[in-house]
Amino acid sequence: MIKSVHFALVLALFLPFIAHAYSGVTIVLSAPTQSNLEFVEHFKEELIATKNQHLKVTLVDLSVTDKLVVAENSELVIALGVKALTAASKLKQSTPVVGVFTPLPTFNALLASSKRDLGNFSAIVLDQPYSRQISLIRIILPEARALGILLGSTSAVYAENIKEETDKSALSVNVESVNIEDELIPKLKKVLDGNDALLAIPDPFIYNRETAQPILLTSYRYQKPVFGYSQSYVRAGALAAVYSSTKHLAKQAAEIAIRTQQTSGLLPPPQTPKYFAVQINQQVARSLNIPLISEEDIYKKLLQLETPLHAEVVR
Repeated sequence: MIKSVHFALVLALFLPFIAHAYSGVTIVLSAPTQSNLEFVEHFKEELIATKNQHLKVTLVDLSVTDKLVVAENSELVIALGVKALTAASKLKQSTPVVGVFTPLPTFNALLASSKRDLGNFSAIVLDQPYSRQISLIRIILPEARALGILLGSTSAVYAENIKEETDKSALSVNVESVNIEDELIPKLKKVLDGNDALLAIPDPFIYNRETAQPILLTSYRYQKPVFGYSQSYVRAGALAAVYSSTKHLAKQAAEIAIRTQQTSGLLPPPQTPKYFAVQINQQVARSLNIPLISEEDIYKKLLQLETPLHAEVVR
């Protein structure tokens, strides 16, 4: 469940799991991808910019070694990607671990299977806050009244959270569950036929490399915009998205590392991306006759709605 939680309450709840202060950070890479390497560089830059370069940064590349060895109890582990977080979840309970580039459902599954405590196991999840996504839609499509959503087995558990956010914005939401591959296009056509837009919720069964083109082409034929969850999806043909870059995520991760190192290693609960940007596909907007303000103006409007800027605690 996605909620904002008062920090004092969280602190009291997780005090039993406080670890000893650590002196270094180990960043675990699932693979040396461009985004992972960019994250590492931005993370180091953030430590320098905030005069915290005393925190030694060590890299472990799981594409080179299958065995994850860290200085347990004296290191904060930042795991980039699902493979890295899976490996890190098997470290000693007292070793603090923060996942990045991991969807919320995957984090929750690892939390349950590892039987770790939230005080020492957390994440900056990939999922943007639903409130932020709904606000984006309301800014771009102020006349919209109904929103279509496709959910698969992974994302189905968040149907109630999505409905709560749409109810707050006076938008009705129509959800279709996709359980088998043959249902995808028929269910897509159904939500496109009766709604003003499609909001894409990350789910590997519904949104993947094989389905991206059919979904976007079908939506275009129906002349209905798709609101995505990444830059790449917007470039492929979605109308718009809020997204967090590697620099955004590295900044947030560095803040967690610095703050928790100074407070005996207590990790905050898993949270959504705090920093973000807006991506618009102007060609799609013109094709759908949707008048748009600039990305910068949309971002400013979103920022005003989130003042003071914070990340939402997620469950």
